[in-house]
Amino acid sequence: MKKIFTPIQVGPMLLKNRMVTAPSVTYNAAPTGEVTQRQIDMYAARARGGFGLVTVEASTVRDDGCAFPCFLSISHPRFLPGLSQIVQHIHLYNAKAAIQLIHTGRNAQKIFINQDPVAPSDKLIWRDKPRVLSTEECEEIIQLFAHSAAMAKSIGFDAVSIHGSLGHLPAQFLSPLTNDRTDRYGERTRWVVELIQAIRKAVGPGMAIMYRGSVDEFVEGGLTIDDWQLIAPVLVEAGVDCIDVYPGIFESVLEATLPLYYPEGFYLPFSKKIKESVDIPVCVVGKLMNPRVAEKALEEGKCDLVSYTRAMFADPEIPRKMIENRYDDIRRCCGCDRCVGDGFSGRMTQCAINPTFQREGSYRIEPARTRKRVVVAGGGVGGLEAARVCAQRGHEVLLFEKDAKLGGLIHQVSRMPHLYMRELNYPVEWLSKQMAKLGVAVTTGQAVTPEMIDDLKPDVIFVATGSVPVIPAIPGAELPHVLTQEDYLARGGKTEVGNNVVVIGGQFGAELAISLAREGRNVTLLEEVNANVATAPYLVNTVTRYIYCNMHLNKDQVNVRTGIKVTEIVEGKVIGLDGEGRSEEFAADTVFLCLPRRSDKSLATALKERFPAGEAYHAGAAYTPSQIRLNGKSCDLYEIGDCVEPNTLLEAIHQGSLFSLDA
Repeated sequence: MKKIFTPIQVGPMLLKNRMVTAPSVTYNAAPTGEVTQRQIDMYAARARGGFGLVTVEASTVRDDGCAFPCFLSISHPRFLPGLSQIVQHIHLYNAKAAIQLIHTGRNAQKIFINQDPVAPSDKLIWRDKPRVLSTEECEEIIQLFAHSAAMAKSIGFDAVSIHGSLGHLPAQFLSPLTNDRTDRYGERTRWVVELIQAIRKAVGPGMAIMYRGSVDEFVEGGLTIDDWQLIAPVLVEAGVDCIDVYPGIFESVLEATLPLYYPEGFYLPFSKKIKESVDIPVCVVGKLMNPRVAEKALEEGKCDLVSYTRAMFADPEIPRKMIENRYDDIRRCCGCDRCVGDGFSGRMTQCAINPTFQREGSYRIEPARTRKRVVVAGGGVGGLEAARVCAQRGHEVLLFEKDAKLGGLIHQVSRMPHLYMRELNYPVEWLSKQMAKLGVAVTTGQAVTPEMIDDLKPDVIFVATGSVPVIPAIPGAELPHVLTQEDYLARGGKTEVGNNVVVIGGQFGAELAISLAREGRNVTLLEEVNANVATAPYLVNTVTRYIYCNMHLNKDQVNVRTGIKVTEIVEGKVIGLDGEGRSEEFAADTVFLCLPRRSDKSLATALKERFPAGEAYHAGAAYTPSQIRLNGKSCDLYEIGDCVEPNTLLEAIHQGSLFSLDA
């Protein structure tokens, strides 16, 4: 048996396997901190999916510890009835239940707590300057954690997890970045040690205590993994039963969120070093999308438990599918970070590739009342998802893709040379395999035409023809040395490119500019808008994409110029005007156009024009489709994804999925 499936003892708690759901906030609690039915359904789905330990997201021990809206709370007995329902549902599936306790300290936002945040010191300010805690207040917060832990035990939780990562309050006492106190809590481990001891006293020996620690802060002057190899044994001596490795703080957001551009298993070297320092189980999170990576980490002794955040958003049934040897059925997270972006934007978290997430209690793929013939025009992620759901409902599905490969723009961009973007293709790989398993008839290298529709006589058509590059009306844009990003990607980066390259379009061309610079080209990135580049939604979250791309455009010495309006392209140079109307020239052996894309509405328009429209009535449908008539019979016409409006993969996949429930 693989080690990942074997039981493990964590303090007094015996887990049936070594797969853990991470305590990730999804912003779906009630605004006042109570449990919602949506949360009960969400945690039940994770337990049903086979995880050994299901950890309930960060729950505040006091109202001023809230960093974002719609946090859970366990600060008062009135919150226990809702939390107890979550515990009952987790236990129903023979999983253990933990709850994470949090006070965010300096990370709290005044807009949500209506007062200044509190912190050990005001050395490092995130958004609002914190008020420094007195010694008595430090002691009081320790008792609040202990009281909340005791309440958690009273309703059946098997473990509590202390949130000491992301620079939250316990981390603020530990770190020299945020603790310059002169009282006894200036000894940086003391507050955390007293916290652990107080919780142990409150819950007794029968409840496990886990500590989630930022074992490297990735900030100059902050804690490093070497520091944490000394800190971890101190926490064990204080009474911790498991160290949960989660590096990074808010100031090191890329290392704390591990966006698309970071490789899988990035935190494993850190968990390995913590394991060398302690004799209790060590858990690790962080881009374990591929189950083989997690399995190998356990077999090689780099950790004892593996924890999933974004991966469980994408598929809450990972353990069950692994145990049943259904690895191809695991919907692997693609690292797009839409979920992280939702949190920073104050929205309820969504998963771009799993429309079921946050709809666990309402999303149902039911058998269709009448079997229909469904034609899907376009094999990008939206079309593939529509085909999958329609096939699951029992329809006959025929999918056509004009290119030789499925996946559309997502597949193309995942092949960006010199940047780690391959995870973007995970949903394409999964959906493609589902086509074969569900009996979808897939034809590549064939665009759908009105004549084909006339011959095929479908009952339902999904138009998912995506978007196309925009060729601007700039003199010289038609020259042979002027290419699109698609030209570069289609040839795997082996396009003939000169030494001096200009990329026109800073919002959409940032990754391409970095890739070209890493090839050794002299790259200039031009953007007409006088603002920062890489802020358009495109394929990935704007927060992490913006930070990563701007950081590496600088590191890779790309000449970024904003406020430049390109007026002409000639042999060897690009001519533009700056914000004050002055002409500038930029050396260019090769020019790439990376401008906002245009929806490909040609097929939908042609179908509507060729076939007279019928009347449509779909009571209670998520979306009312257009209607055309084929040989006197009504045919529903759904338009999904970029062919409606260029956007992210979330819109394409969710539309393809949800609209198919009505087909």
